[in-house]
Amino acid sequence: MNHPRENETMDNSLSPARLRQQFDAGWWSGFLARTEQMSQPCVFDDALDACQARAMRRQVLDILAELGQVHKAKYGYRLWLDGLKVDELDAHFALHPLPHENVEDWVGRAFGERKFGIILNRGEKFSPGLSQAIAHILEPALKTIGMPTEGILFTVFIGNYDMTPLGIHKDSPGKSVIHFHLGPGPKTMYTWRDDDYVTAPGQKRHNNRDIAPHLPSAVRHTFGEGQLYFMPENMFHLGTQDQLSIGIACWFYNRSDHDFACELLHRVREAHLRPSGIMLKADRRPIDDIGAVESALSLLALPSDGDLRALMRDVYRDLRYSLFSNGGYRNSPVPREDKPAMHADSRIAIEPPYRMLCRPAPKAGRLELYVRGTKISLGSFPGLEGIVDRLNGGGKLAVADIVAMVDDPLAEKKVHYLLGLLHRYRGIAVTPD
Repeated sequence: MNHPRENETMDNSLSPARLRQQFDAGWWSGFLARTEQMSQPCVFDDALDACQARAMRRQVLDILAELGQVHKAKYGYRLWLDGLKVDELDAHFALHPLPHENVEDWVGRAFGERKFGIILNRGEKFSPGLSQAIAHILEPALKTIGMPTEGILFTVFIGNYDMTPLGIHKDSPGKSVIHFHLGPGPKTMYTWRDDDYVTAPGQKRHNNRDIAPHLPSAVRHTFGEGQLYFMPENMFHLGTQDQLSIGIACWFYNRSDHDFACELLHRVREAHLRPSGIMLKADRRPIDDIGAVESALSLLALPSDGDLRALMRDVYRDLRYSLFSNGGYRNSPVPREDKPAMHADSRIAIEPPYRMLCRPAPKAGRLELYVRGTKISLGSFPGLEGIVDRLNGGGKLAVADIVAMVDDPLAEKKVHYLLGLLHRYRGIAVTPD
C-alpha cells in the first residue's frame, strides 16, 4: 500500500474546529460510559482518522529532531536497542529525523533491521502543534471529569520492539492513561488486576520480562492506527508489537493524599526555603537547648502568619492556576528564544485552548500572571488585566490597539515588554499584520 509521506503538506485535519467537533462533550460522555467512569480498559475505534494520525507522527518526528539537536538526553529520553538500554546517546542523536523523512525512512536510516524502543517523558513540553491538538481533544473531558490534582503529562513511545522494555509493570500510583495510537503498525496491551497476576515464589513481580506464563491470565486489547486506548490506574500491564508504531500516552495524574501532601511540601520548600552552604557544627548545648536549629529555620522566608497548612493551600492554588493556564498540562513548554519584531500593526493572538490567568501577588502593587503554566510576577499598571481579558477573548489585536488600552505615558514600553514575555512563554502568537 502506498502511504502518503509524513512530510507532505497536511490539510486542516488537526484544526481546532475539527477536533472540537470530533471530540465534543457527547464523545466524552460515551467514553465515560464505556470505561465505566474510567475504571475499565477499553479501545475506541472512533478517534483519529488516517490523516490525523499521519500528521501527529510527523510532529513526533519533529520532537525527536529537536531533542537530537538541542536538548540531547534531557527530559527522560531513553533508548533500547535489541532489548538492551543504551546509555551513550550522542551517536543516536546525530541520526535525528530530517524534515523530508517519514517514520519508516528515518527508522531504516537510524536503526536498519535492529529492534529498538524509545520512551520520552514530558512530551507536552515540545511541538506546539501536537500539544495544542491534544489539549483541544481533552478540553471537554477536563470540563466533565475535573482537573487531575497534579495535571496531565504525556509520554511518547516509538519502536518495533517485541515488548515494552520495562516488562510487566505498574506505573506510578494514581496515573490513568489515554493512549493515542498513531501507527503505522498496531500494538497489543495486556493488563492484569492484582489478583490475576500471580508470580511464582522468588519470581520478579515488577519489571518482569518472563511474560509467557502470565499471558493466559491477562486481558488483551489490540489497537491500530488512529485508535484510542484507555487504561485505568494501578494496573499491571505490558505492551507488545512486532511492527513499527508510535503512541502518545496522556497520563491523568491523581495520587494518594499522602503522596500529594509530600508534593505540596516539596513545593513549599522550593518556594520558601532559601539556599545556603553554611556548615553546622556539633551541638554542645544542654539537651533542652535547641538554639542550634535557628540558623536552619532562618532560611525559611515565610510570611509573618506563615501557617504550614496555609502555605500548602497557597502552593496548591498556584499549581491549579498553572494547570488551568496550560490546558491541564503539568509541564510548561520550552520557552522561545526568538524575539519577533513588534510594530504598531503587528497582530497578537492567544493560542486556544490555553488561557492566561492573573491574580494579585502577595506584594502590593504587583500581579501574578500565569502563561502556559509559567508564573510571571509583574508590576501592575492600569489596563494590564484588561489586556489579558481581551486576548483571552480570542481574535487578533493590533499592537497599537493594545497600547491604546493603557493610560500611561510609558504605555508603549510597558506593552512591548509584556508582549515580549507572553511570546517567550508561548502565551501568544505574533504575526506581521
